[in-house]
Amino acid sequence: SGLAMSQPGSGPPNSPVASPMEPPMTPQRPRRAVSGAEADFSSPQPGFASPGFASPGFASPPPGFAARTPPFGTPIGSVSPGPVSPAATPGSGLRTPARVAHRPFLGSSPAPSRMSDGPSQSAVGVDEGKFVYGTDINETQVVRDFHHFIRQFRQPGAAADGRPFYLEQLHKQWEEPSLRLRGIRFPIVGKDIATFSPALYDHLIHFPTEVIPIFDRELWNISVRELQAEPEDLGTCQVKVHGLQEKDHRIMRCMNPIDIERLMTLKGVVIRCSDLVPDMLSAVFRCSSEDCKNEVTVTLSHWTIDEPTRCETCGASHSFEIVHNECVFADRQMLKLQEPPELVPEGETPQNVVVCCFDDMVDQVRPGDRIEVTGIYRASAVRPVAKFDMCNSVYRTHVDAIAISAEQKGRVDAPVDDYELAQGGPPKLADEQDLDPQRNTPEDVAWNKRVRELAAERGSDGKLTVVSKLIQSFAPSIYEEDEVKKGLLVQLFGGTAKPMSQSSKGRCRPEINSLLCGDPSTAKSQLLLYAYKLAPRGIYTSGKGSSAVGLTASISKDPVTKDLVLESGALVLSDRGICCIDEFDKMDEKARAILHEAMEQQTVSIAKAGIVCSLNARCSILASANPKDSSYDPKKSVVDNINLPKNLMTRFDFIWLMLDKRNRETDQRLGEFLVAMYSETGAKQRAEPVVDPEFFRRYVSFARRWVFPRLTDEASESLIAGYLDLRNQGYNREVITATPRILESLIRIAEALTKMELREEVTAADVAEASKTGLIDMEQLIAGNSASKRKRTKDVEALLSEVLAERLGESLSIDALRAVMNEKLAEKKENLLTDVDFTPALRKAEEEGLVRKRG
Repeated sequence: SGLAMSQPGSGPPNSPVASPMEPPMTPQRPRRAVSGAEADFSSPQPGFASPGFASPGFASPPPGFAARTPPFGTPIGSVSPGPVSPAATPGSGLRTPARVAHRPFLGSSPAPSRMSDGPSQSAVGVDEGKFVYGTDINETQVVRDFHHFIRQFRQPGAAADGRPFYLEQLHKQWEEPSLRLRGIRFPIVGKDIATFSPALYDHLIHFPTEVIPIFDRELWNISVRELQAEPEDLGTCQVKVHGLQEKDHRIMRCMNPIDIERLMTLKGVVIRCSDLVPDMLSAVFRCSSEDCKNEVTVTLSHWTIDEPTRCETCGASHSFEIVHNECVFADRQMLKLQEPPELVPEGETPQNVVVCCFDDMVDQVRPGDRIEVTGIYRASAVRPVAKFDMCNSVYRTHVDAIAISAEQKGRVDAPVDDYELAQGGPPKLADEQDLDPQRNTPEDVAWNKRVRELAAERGSDGKLTVVSKLIQSFAPSIYEEDEVKKGLLVQLFGGTAKPMSQSSKGRCRPEINSLLCGDPSTAKSQLLLYAYKLAPRGIYTSGKGSSAVGLTASISKDPVTKDLVLESGALVLSDRGICCIDEFDKMDEKARAILHEAMEQQTVSIAKAGIVCSLNARCSILASANPKDSSYDPKKSVVDNINLPKNLMTRFDFIWLMLDKRNRETDQRLGEFLVAMYSETGAKQRAEPVVDPEFFRRYVSFARRWVFPRLTDEASESLIAGYLDLRNQGYNREVITATPRILESLIRIAEALTKMELREEVTAADVAEASKTGLIDMEQLIAGNSASKRKRTKDVEALLSEVLAERLGESLSIDALRAVMNEKLAEKKENLLTDVDFTPALRKAEEEGLVRKRG
């Protein structure tokens, strides 16, 4: 009997602990039979034991396994070298690594290998006819090619007399003291391998399960030789292959059965992450006999840990029981990856794929991240009934991840987490940490120098020119609207994140919310799309197609485990990014009510189906809406035109009115601009953006990562003075035109304006510029009436009270009462009463008991 880690066809190679997103076990891939001329089943030769399989010589396979291979790793029936033999005498030149890296997706623990001190002995002394069982891979040739690649590859343009690129990177990684014993994760670009040795790259793509363990083993051997270190002093090596050629990039809906067991690259958006699941590597069994208590350690082999059937000490049968506390486990996590929106064909729904992550890749991504996964495509049989051996003919697929990287092409990097700020404090530009080669790659250092140079450029008047250049380079295909573009840039840069104190549980949000409201065909949606494509992460959705559940989170049943799981919505997926909502005015009222908590408290609270939690939604909201009746009515107030709830409008830092004004000269310039975009002559004459898109992205990323402005005393006084002026503006002292929420908005806007120029101190000029964004009558947003209208209402009510006091006890008709009031208004040279003025005043007087209507 054996302790099966995963029964065939029921689940992946894992520990007995259940996973919420477990794909079933991967079946073997049929491969061609190996002829006797290619495979020599003799005794293994010393010197080249592999972490995934034995040395090129194999023992004879058992009956029934002559023409097939196991699912992964060690061939069935092969001779795997055991622990280090004490027979290896000093001076023999053979040493064994103290520890060997484990790749859980291979299905079995790698066997220890012995290495030679000689720089080239790893490719000598092995018969050239030895092939890896079940493949056309000559291990000797793979080892030789990999050694040559590491020791000889140089990047284009590098000096011929310098150290090879990957040897240099290898030395840099081993210089970190904490990695000496823990081991390294060594990234290798697949395109570099294809350039140096197309044959080696072809083997890597078609047989990654066999080739990658060779890379791991030989990289460790090279490290020992290069560092002249004792094997016991170096940790494990794991090669992370990424950056494959374009022909090996796959779209989820285009993955075919021919791709199974091949290395490929996928792009997508993470929509769900499972909990961490322990993956058992070795188990400890203890004899349950009273006087024995013998312990036996059994390692993972082909996804199964076999329980010993007989105790060698006392001779008892089936007396062993597992000791869980002494077993060895590795980390495993399941990701659900969805196709990015831009790759989904018209009329189709996005496809999903499950990605299995191991070891250091666990907890490296969050829902909403756009990532690029390089891994091995697997197909797994499924059992319709758990206890039966019958399997479905339709297999389930998943990807075992080799390397995961964030997709940052054309996007701004994410800002610094609040935790990092609280731990070490914000960095200072004067410290030049962005130019430190120990913290940044040479490419990043070069870009950071260019960013600093751009921020320091000044015009003929001595003023900094970077803001105007950024505005000209933001959405250059959209005509004018410079103020709106500047507002969106401010939103993209954001304010300064304030670390949470121990005494306060709240969080002062640095994110800025904007609303674009205007006539049709004023490029609102285009501006939203441009900001969405530039943001580090985010979701683009439409108001009519969004529900309350779609914005927050939904409860669904996992198809494998049948457990209830939480699916993140648009706001949660946009955490630390931007959530763009088009057609905001057409959103359902229930869905719109969800935004109140998310826009101010930056959280989304869930209490449904027994799941009670609060999810982070630290995102900026960028919404676009049409005015009431589709076009802006100049006769109505701003609030009446926007037609949104007042308490929701107060949560927007910016409300931009984009009107389609009729002006012949403006229309002429706009027509010429649009025609020039599509005409051959205009395309040649059109000027390029001042700041190219990649440099633009780098600049915004630099500001968000390294610049953290703080308010000076002068700026604080200006903010207080400006807030008091806004607070007391209006026709009388009873009118409130600002709230504390507006003060916080001014602080965020001033910090973002400072950050655009890479300055670390907010000045009074920045506060004045932030105040120029427009004075908003806050009581109009809350009550729906403007200050002038409220003053007129109070004046009419006071006049009515005065007339009723003079005519106390008399009976007047409504027309007579209105005529008396109009006479008094005429004497004051004020507008005469209208029904809108007179009727509410009379109704209020009647409610207060000042007048009583008869008839």
